Amino acid sequence: MRTWKKSNKKLHRSAKMRLRRIKICIKSTWNELTYPLNSPFLDPSQSSLRQTLKSWCEWIINKLLNQSYSDTYLRDLYCEEKKVDKCNFDAKLYFLIDDKGGLMFLEKVLKFSHNVRFFTYGILSQKLKMSETAKDTEMEPGMTRKSGAGPQVFYIEMAISKILGNGGMDQIDPPQPDVHYTLELAEIAVFNTQVYKLTRDLEVLHQLADNLQSDTRGHQALFTGNQMVNSIIKGDDSVASDIADYFFQQGNGARAHQLAAIGNCHIDSAWLWPFSETKRKVRRSFSSQLALMETYPEHKFVASQAQQWAWCKQYYPELFDRIKQKVTEGKFLPVGSTWIEMDGNIPSGESFIRQFLHGQRFYQQELGYTCKEFWLPDTFGYSAQIPALMHHMGLKKFLTQKLSWSLVNKFPHHNFTWEGIDGSSVLAHFPPGDSYEMNCTVDEAFRTLNNLQDKGRVGTSAFLFGYGDGGGGPTQDMLERLRRMKDVDGIPKVDIMTPDELFSQLEPDQHNMCRWVGELYLELHNGTYTTQAAMKRLCREAEFRLRDAEFMLSTAIANNGPGNLLPGSLSELDPAWKKVLLNQFHDVLPGSGIGIIYPEATTQYAEAIKVADEVWQQAADNLFGNDANTSVVMVNTLQWERSEVVTMQALTDNKSQGI
Repeated sequence: MRTWKKSNKKLHRSAKMRLRRIKICIKSTWNELTYPLNSPFLDPSQSSLRQTLKSWCEWIINKLLNQSYSDTYLRDLYCEEKKVDKCNFDAKLYFLIDDKGGLMFLEKVLKFSHNVRFFTYGILSQKLKMSETAKDTEMEPGMTRKSGAGPQVFYIEMAISKILGNGGMDQIDPPQPDVHYTLELAEIAVFNTQVYKLTRDLEVLHQLADNLQSDTRGHQALFTGNQMVNSIIKGDDSVASDIADYFFQQGNGARAHQLAAIGNCHIDSAWLWPFSETKRKVRRSFSSQLALMETYPEHKFVASQAQQWAWCKQYYPELFDRIKQKVTEGKFLPVGSTWIEMDGNIPSGESFIRQFLHGQRFYQQELGYTCKEFWLPDTFGYSAQIPALMHHMGLKKFLTQKLSWSLVNKFPHHNFTWEGIDGSSVLAHFPPGDSYEMNCTVDEAFRTLNNLQDKGRVGTSAFLFGYGDGGGGPTQDMLERLRRMKDVDGIPKVDIMTPDELFSQLEPDQHNMCRWVGELYLELHNGTYTTQAAMKRLCREAEFRLRDAEFMLSTAIANNGPGNLLPGSLSELDPAWKKVLLNQFHDVLPGSGIGIIYPEATTQYAEAIKVADEVWQQAADNLFGNDANTSVVMVNTLQWERSEVVTMQALTDNKSQGI
């Protein structure tokens, strides 16, 4: 309703006449999701509050389906949860049902007494199986629910972090563990798709007129919007819709620059929240995109970080199975090749290779898919060895946008050939909009085109859209704007693409691009290479120990055969490596996250080191025997001769001593 108010008062009144609401006031305390989080994820079946809300939703929607809409207030519906005396904030939730009995949406949302506002991301439910016995029910004048429409079930989940209002004044203050939140009001309303379409039409027309004020096409957009408003005032909404459709059908020129719109939701695996919250972010973000694909068949979505896909498979297997179907359809795709979006400078070369190895292996085994690009949009600089490492893994396409954050020197290219220290080169692309979370506005399309450093050299640029950092991804509003911006005279053409399709457009123009040799240095976040020093030390120690363990294991197998040693050791080394790779994430290893994430990282590094030591010892016993009381063996695990002093405890057998 906020959008309707802003667009046109008469349009708002028209929408209000078509709307009936049922308001439900419930009071409860959601203690389970306050910090510290003790469980890696929350199972809806284990939450008495969530079960209560589920039962309530089923009941109230059954009422909606079997009675005419009327204003009804239900008060003092309490859930059995522990009450708190302080820090209870009023929250208002809006649930929308479209006028064809389709999706339920969770809209802009919670307003606190501390004047803090935040929004929930995406669609929290999906179209569910309809009851075959439900009767036709009148929803409003001129609109009926089809036979077969039955109850729909949705779940409410609440969580809070600094980015959503919990924390101190500094950007990365830790959340306050003693703060609780109370759900006070939920609203269910009919979502009028015709009114929604008109508001999106007027929104894009206004943006065009605003950005093309000195252009005749801007005046045409303004005149079209005026004609629409006149028709709406007369009550001719369908005529207003036709006027807008005719305008947006006027295509662009053949030489217009093309924007490759790529839906994504960059999710920091840990930053202002711990890993446990990220697992829920993955579920919310991924399920939202599946729901959008039902309404917008053109929608394509990419998700990086195989670790997050693995969490989805582990904790939400039903959701993962639905995603796999969309992978086969080319709609929901993995991107980036790596296990995690790691730091670009600190990990060893071997760790880089393992990132690619475990990432691609997961995608191949679970999804039958192999990524063709390295996707690392948000890390604090890029080692000059990366092109060589990419070549080693069969990758020749690279995308990031982080260098646009440099404080002093603006990087001179958005498209270039990046050459590493060994002469290996890859095709590199930086989205000219300098962001991975566009909102799909006309302003952003013009900024992308005007900011492009390589005008004339290329005809296509990436346009990454969707809420990021905390996840969420593309929304209905974004996809609606993209439909109108797809091929309209005056702005760049906008086509939804996959990363592979983007690079296929860029490769023919690579001969026009300049060459950059060496490191991609970010003039920002320099303190990340000194803060949280324990993370750097533990990472390097774990890398050395795992490397030595695998060296000893390989030597033992080469000499004595695999036996039982190999399968047992691999089953331990694989999860140990994944713990190290996870904690090389670009806000954990550099030290740019909140404090509560580091004790968990310390524990996981220690567990990986312990496994490495155990495998090393088992392999050494296989090679040299296990009579550790009478003999000592020195092993050089490096590839060159070493001469150095070794300090060790003397071994004693009764009164004799020997080394």
